[in-house]
Amino acid sequence: MDFRMPIRRYGPIVHLTPAGELDLDTLSALDETQAALDDGVVMVACDMRSLRFIDVTGLRGLLEFVRRLDGRGIAFFADNWQPQPRRLLDLLDSLYPPADFNGNPRCAPPSILRRGLQARASARRTAGARVRVGESTAGRNPAASRPQTGSSAARD
Repeated sequence: MDFRMPIRRYGPIVHLTPAGELDLDTLSALDETQAALDDGVVMVACDMRSLRFIDVTGLRGLLEFVRRLDGRGIAFFADNWQPQPRRLLDLLDSLYPPADFNGNPRCAPPSILRRGLQARASARRTAGARVRVGESTAGRNPAASRPQTGSSAARD
């Protein structure tokens, strides 16, 4: 199986261009890429135009890669999806309804790979605005960064 993950660094931004087929046999490339990212990285932009095939195992690995980045406070963006990977994302999105029975929105796992640059940037700015000065969001639960209410907020 042929897979490559060229990495280019532009200051705090890393640009990835996965090429070939991402599956069980090539999954280790994501772990190697994760290990190569140091603490100075704030964003990973992934151009998917050369990723011609991804199976469920590869998609699961990619989702885990993105979750680990998010846990470190690193934003992730992907664009230029090819037809086969896009069909797999569409299939999985169709399995996860956009809302639960009460009308509350749910986030289907592959949707984090489809968020547009503008939507992700807006979400990051909103999340960053809720963090007190001097605190880092790396490795924190998103719910923990919500503003406090009640008497404990008055003490801060």
